[in-house]
Amino acid sequence: MRSLIDPLWLLIAVLVVAIFVNFKNLQINRAVKLLSRVSIAFLVFLSTGVATSIFDKILATKTSPKADWSPEFIFVLGGGYEVGATPPEDFLGTESTRRVNAASILWRKYPNALVVFSGGQPGTENERASTRHGELSSEHAVSLGLAESRIIIESGSLNTREHPIEALKLSGVSPESKIAIVTSDFHLRRAVREFHRYFSDVSSFGTEDQGFSLSLFNFVPFTASLDDNTYRIKEFIGIIVYQLTS
Repeated sequence: MRSLIDPLWLLIAVLVVAIFVNFKNLQINRAVKLLSRVSIAFLVFLSTGVATSIFDKILATKTSPKADWSPEFIFVLGGGYEVGATPPEDFLGTESTRRVNAASILWRKYPNALVVFSGGQPGTENERASTRHGELSSEHAVSLGLAESRIIIESGSLNTREHPIEALKLSGVSPESKIAIVTSDFHLRRAVREFHRYFSDVSSFGTEDQGFSLSLFNFVPFTASLDDNTYRIKEFIGIIVYQLTS
C-alpha cells in the first residue's frame, strides 16, 4: 500500500485524461485542461531542490539538548533495505545508510548510550529473518567504529507508530529513560510525536545539514529531486493519517 501513496499517480492520471479524453461539456474540458497545466507545474516544482528545501523546513524538528544531557538509548529508526538474490547480497537503502552514519557519529559523543536499531521490514517475512534490517545496520555501524557490545536489535516494530511501543518492551527501557531518536530529517516530526506519547525525555537528531545554499541548479528539475520529494509527500500524508487515527 505504501507504494501507492505516490504523487506521480495523480499527476499522470490528470495528464492522461487531458490528452486522451474529450468531454462534450466545454466547461469540463476547460477545467481538465487547467488541471493538466497545474499538474505539469506541480511536477516541475516537485523535481527541484527548492521544493526539497521548503519541505524539509516544514518537516524537520531537531532538538538541542542541554549541555549536560546524555541519552541512555539512541534509537535508529529503520529506513529500509534491498533484498538481494542471496542474504550476503542484501544491502541497506539510502535513508537507512544515512541514519546509521548519523547514529555512529552521535554515539561517539555519547559512548555510554546503547544504540537500538529499530524496525523490521514489511513484506520480507517469507524471504529473510525479521532481524535482517538490524543486522545490516549493525554491520555497517561496526565498520564505522560503533562498539558491537553497545548494539541492540529491535525487529518487532514495522512502522513509526510501533517504534516506541516496541521500545518499551526492551530491558532497561522505561517511560523516564532519556531517549535520542535518529532518523531522516523529513521523518523527524512524526517520529518525535510518536515517541513523546510514551517517553518524557526525547531529543531528536536528523541525518542532514540544514544549511541551504541557493543556486541556479536548485531551480532545475532533476529525477533525484523528484525521488527525494516523493518521500516527503508520503511523509505529509503519514502525518495527516496519524493525526486522524490517534
